[in-house]
Amino acid sequence: MAENSPFRMTIDLNVLNHLGIKLYSSVPAVISEAVANAWDADAESVGIDVATGKIIIQDDGHGMSVDDINRKFLTVGYQRRKNGEAKTPHGRPVLGRKGIGKLSLFSIADTIEVHSCRGGERSGLILSLPGIQASIAAGEKEYVPAVVPLAEISISQGTRIEIRDIRKATHNAPGPLRRRLARRFSSIGQVKYEKSFDVHVNGVPITSEDREYYKKVEFIWTYGDLGEEISKSTSATQVFPREATFSGWIGTVKSAGDLASEDGDNLNDIQIMIRGRVAQEKTLQFFGEDGLYASYVVGEIHADWLDDDEKEDVATSNRQALIEDDDRVVRLRAEIQAELKHIQNKWTDLRNKEGSKEALKVPEVDAWFKTLGADQRNKATQMFGKINTLKLDPSDKKPLFKFSVLAFEKLKLRDSLSRLDSLSDSDFSGFLKAFEDHDELEAQLYYEISKGRLDLINSFEGLTEENSLEKILQKFLFQHLWLLDPSWDRAAIDPVMEKEVKKAVLNDEEFVGEYMETIGRVDIQYRKSGGEHLIIELKRAGRVCDTDELFAQVRKYQRKMDQLLAGTGRSAEAYEIICLVGKDLKDWSEPQGREKSRSILEQANARVMTYQQLIGNARRAYGEYLEASKTASRIYAILDAIDASL
Repeated sequence: MAENSPFRMTIDLNVLNHLGIKLYSSVPAVISEAVANAWDADAESVGIDVATGKIIIQDDGHGMSVDDINRKFLTVGYQRRKNGEAKTPHGRPVLGRKGIGKLSLFSIADTIEVHSCRGGERSGLILSLPGIQASIAAGEKEYVPAVVPLAEISISQGTRIEIRDIRKATHNAPGPLRRRLARRFSSIGQVKYEKSFDVHVNGVPITSEDREYYKKVEFIWTYGDLGEEISKSTSATQVFPREATFSGWIGTVKSAGDLASEDGDNLNDIQIMIRGRVAQEKTLQFFGEDGLYASYVVGEIHADWLDDDEKEDVATSNRQALIEDDDRVVRLRAEIQAELKHIQNKWTDLRNKEGSKEALKVPEVDAWFKTLGADQRNKATQMFGKINTLKLDPSDKKPLFKFSVLAFEKLKLRDSLSRLDSLSDSDFSGFLKAFEDHDELEAQLYYEISKGRLDLINSFEGLTEENSLEKILQKFLFQHLWLLDPSWDRAAIDPVMEKEVKKAVLNDEEFVGEYMETIGRVDIQYRKSGGEHLIIELKRAGRVCDTDELFAQVRKYQRKMDQLLAGTGRSAEAYEIICLVGKDLKDWSEPQGREKSRSILEQANARVMTYQQLIGNARRAYGEYLEASKTASRIYAILDAIDASL
């Protein structure tokens, strides 16, 4: 009855735009289609030559006759598997399935020239995207390619495809193309069937090393004989065989940064392979895996059972992803997710042990580790492991290892002090041990503080521009009086006294007027340290004054302080006035000028320092603190060894 139906389904050439011409997005994906065709043609060797303006792909496969070109190559949607060609004559499982891969070439170029030779019969044609589009616009039912004269066809075996008028900018990078193709085909370089399959890009063979990640794997989970064989090519320190319906491997690397390729590609992926070719990329995203461990994962899962010739194709049209709701994909997804959860748990334990092992390579740290109790050892192992998983450079991890040691020393001290409650009065050794532990830890903490302050002071010393130095000191000094004197480490603030001091000065109109006329501002701060009142004033870096001028000013401060202390019944309390100046006083250059200046200013409980003197004095003081703390601390040797060794 069909011949009597008034209805007919036809295929418009415009469908080509949707089937393949605009379906692919990257050069490696497009070239992969040509490589897959060479595999299906039983080629042993494929040469890809990348040059400016064109790409040539030539294989030594069985080639195509004119009839083959028309029936198979030019027939969009030709399915060779359903025509009894599920395997090649040499036993290879056929990769092509939908019959639209050849259209992908137009995703990157406008002109495709094909030369082929089969059984001595040579033929050639030129496909033009503008020509196809013109046929589509004219409503034509078919497109007729141009014929290449036999005299211009030089090959005697296989197929040669020349891609011209390329639109993609990345076509001229043979190195990245070679590495990306290596990751898309596990079959390259293998002799699994009757013939090997070798692919070259600009004369350089693609090898397993081009995949880049084999030599970066630290731990590997293998599936089947294939996974076991691949593990031998990796740098894995530990191998864990597993049972699954798929084959291949999943690995983790030592550092997440190891998964950045030479070309900037992100190798952090598990690729699902079917018949030796990538069928699904970005699998971790596909499975929704985003935990910390996931950023260390890489792998290849081979599941040929997904591609059953008797069932519908499991791949999307562009063959770069799997159909998510297909029962086979759902089953595979559940199995891989279960494996990833197992790996996540195992990886955490392995990383903790590896982190601890890394730290314990330092003999001093190993000796220290043995002094910990069993519970603290477990916690230290976990701590070192967590540090080891952080996405930091090794040098940035050193401070974390060091402060971990200090943290556990603090725990030891706490435990030691807790035990004092149970000691008898005659157990002097127990008390002494607790005090010694406290002294050790305190000495190391002083060392760390002194080292940090010395680094800061050294940075100050490098500031030679006066105004910059003055600005930094003004902002920092009043809150950190240890720059003036280490004994003033935690100078207190007496809000009432501070308010009264500033009020007394600022309410003296004659004094303030004279003062402001001279320097244009009042930079005065009040602090208290060890029961002593401190009045600190900063002079402008560029201002030069002499002792007499300073004495006149500090005498006014002196009178104000005497009045304030007497008025509050605190006349016995000491105070000191410190003036910071940017340059030496004028009279210091005179004979014995500094000694005379010091003697004069002492009459007003005052002293003067230049910015550079302040920094130099602080540097020397904290250098001495550093050496003293280092000598006193047993822990210093451990932390110093971490700095030197890790």
